[in-house]
Amino acid sequence: MLLAIERIFARLTRRGRLMTKRACDRHGHVLRTGRFLFHTPTAWEYAAAVACGSDPGAQRWLGWLPDSIVEEPTRADALRVVPGTGPDWKHPDVFSIDLVAIDVAAGRCVGLVSVHAGEDGGPETGGYLAPDYRGRGVGRELFTAGLLLAHEHLGLTRVRAGAEVGNVASARSLSAAGMVRAPGPPTYRLPNGRATEAWWFQHDVPRTSTCDGPQATWCVQPARL
Repeated sequence: MLLAIERIFARLTRRGRLMTKRACDRHGHVLRTGRFLFHTPTAWEYAAAVACGSDPGAQRWLGWLPDSIVEEPTRADALRVVPGTGPDWKHPDVFSIDLVAIDVAAGRCVGLVSVHAGEDGGPETGGYLAPDYRGRGVGRELFTAGLLLAHEHLGLTRVRAGAEVGNVASARSLSAAGMVRAPGPPTYRLPNGRATEAWWFQHDVPRTSTCDGPQATWCVQPARL
């Protein structure tokens, strides 16, 4: 019984530490926008974030491989993960910096945003939300967090994003976050192999900063004109 109590206390202490963390360190990043907290996920939080994008509505645009999609009833269980709990995430994508989006007031994981290497090696941002957080203007905060991560934490002067032609909600969210339309390849291929027409967006800043969190050393910085 004593051991069980100690384990519960350790888990709750870890949760409190993660949810009140204010600065980035070698273990991960943290930032806030409005009502949402974004931080490097634990393994359980990452599972919850993946579940947020595993429904058919999201997969219409994301096009993940079947073994990457969380199916029901596992999806419902993953979405009930309490933020701040779970072991460290041991196997992150080596070409992506991912942050789980947390609605602090609701106490739940609601999506994921990333800065990752695009096909040309340059930095791109992208993300998705749980079904009940779509269509509520939250996409703006999600992509704003992606831009903050790129410019103020990773020292990147330019970040791009792609959206499938017809994905008006994503395009509006990217524009609302401050990104502007930019030239780019007319098509791109989703993970499941489907080729789609693409809209491209871009955001540039003259000055950047880096934090104490893990850095995107794999990103190719754009040449200055």
